Amino acid sequence: MTLAQAAGDLGAGLAMLSAGVAAWNRARDSRTGPLLVLAGLTWLAGDLVGALVYAHRGPLVHALLTFPTGRTRSKPTIVVIVATYVDGLVPAVARDSWTTVALMMAVVGVASSRAASKGVERQARRVAAACAAGVAVPLVLASLGRLRGSEIDVLATWAFEAAIILTAVALAVELLSGRSVRAATTGLVVHLAQRQEPRALRDALARTVGDPGLEIAYRVDQEWVDEAGQPVRLPVPEQGEKRIVTVVKDRGVPVAALVHDPTTLSDGTLTQSVSAAVRLVLSNVRLQAEEVARTREVAASRRRLVEAGDEQRRHLRDQLRDGAERMLAQVSADLAAAAEVCDGSTAADVRELVDELDAAAADLTRFAQGVHPRALTERGLADALRGLAQHAALPVTVRVPSRRFRAPQEAAVFFVCSEALANVAKHAGATSASIEVVQVGPSLVVRVADDGRGGADLARGTGLRGLVDRVEALGGRFSLSSPLGTGTWIEAQLPTAVDAP
Repeated sequence: MTLAQAAGDLGAGLAMLSAGVAAWNRARDSRTGPLLVLAGLTWLAGDLVGALVYAHRGPLVHALLTFPTGRTRSKPTIVVIVATYVDGLVPAVARDSWTTVALMMAVVGVASSRAASKGVERQARRVAAACAAGVAVPLVLASLGRLRGSEIDVLATWAFEAAIILTAVALAVELLSGRSVRAATTGLVVHLAQRQEPRALRDALARTVGDPGLEIAYRVDQEWVDEAGQPVRLPVPEQGEKRIVTVVKDRGVPVAALVHDPTTLSDGTLTQSVSAAVRLVLSNVRLQAEEVARTREVAASRRRLVEAGDEQRRHLRDQLRDGAERMLAQVSADLAAAAEVCDGSTAADVRELVDELDAAAADLTRFAQGVHPRALTERGLADALRGLAQHAALPVTVRVPSRRFRAPQEAAVFFVCSEALANVAKHAGATSASIEVVQVGPSLVVRVADDGRGGADLARGTGLRGLVDRVEALGGRFSLSSPLGTGTWIEAQLPTAVDAP
């Protein structure tokens, strides 16, 4: 070995060692520094121990294919790294030209694949891919030259050592400068400044850190909620969860939590930069998430009020049936029995009183049915709607499934039909009407139509407005079509899910 060759060899080893020490001291979250130190030490040791002459290949390729974090969970990458360590520690394998060509092609392929990925590490991975190509080319050319009988070992050695020195410098500069992190964080801030909304924040963060599965939870009162205001459970790593949580704090108070892949925010500088960017826009985003959560709570409160009102209706109906109705019936029976033993005008007066009591009992029964029909609770929606149609002021056709639904949905459907038929009788001048109840996917749909004069308006009258409130309180939708001269068509869609709305 000439003096120039020895100098080049020593320079390559010292370049890796120096770059590794600098990176190890300044970027402690990354394992690239220790890997470069190991590569430099094994390079220098190869000059003293012949068995270690190729041992630097393993840690060098390991650093290139895991840059900038020094970590990977990719199985293809791990396979190539392991193969390179084996190649470097078995000189007979390392000297085989075809093995070297195949291995270097695999290294360049994996490095190029990583460089094509998205996320904050994309720029750093591109630097590593260029360095991998620079290291691989001289080795491949030397191997092909030997296979063809060409003597280019000296030129290839100079090119390889130059590539090693440039690689060590490039990796250290990229790692210590943090350009990738700054560029990604700047882009994140610019994007979030333009669209300060929960979903935009999640999408921007996912793109920035290269984790499509990243999720954000917001601290509202004493619980974590997602952007839809739904309560969420944060993963617990001790329980075998594959994703971890990074909590974002503002003045020491948790305000958000990022649920992400363990390798995504392994860089401390990146974590701090992302957290700072999130805090810049989090106030507005949290307000939106809180508003959604409050809206859902208001909707749940409205649903509970409707359900409580229906329960009170059922309770009042039962009290009327078991109390006033039964008492009136008993008094009527007693008076009818008394009339049988009375004579003349007294018997006539008593019978007249019995008739009045029976009429009052009938009115009370109809009132109880209007409060909450017994058939709806005891026999279901189908019987209740058929009974409603039988007592309507005009012919009504009914199509309704015989199965039962949840009590709030059944009550809502019944009162929609009851109020609609009452309006038809009072205002429509119709000759017929129809009721149709069907289940469409996760919704229970009721349609009431008539052939009257039309002109119904939600803005006029409290009956239809009350139906809209009832339907919407249960998470449903209410629609009305009533052109003049063509009849009226009402539709209500109610979710059948247990937790609706």
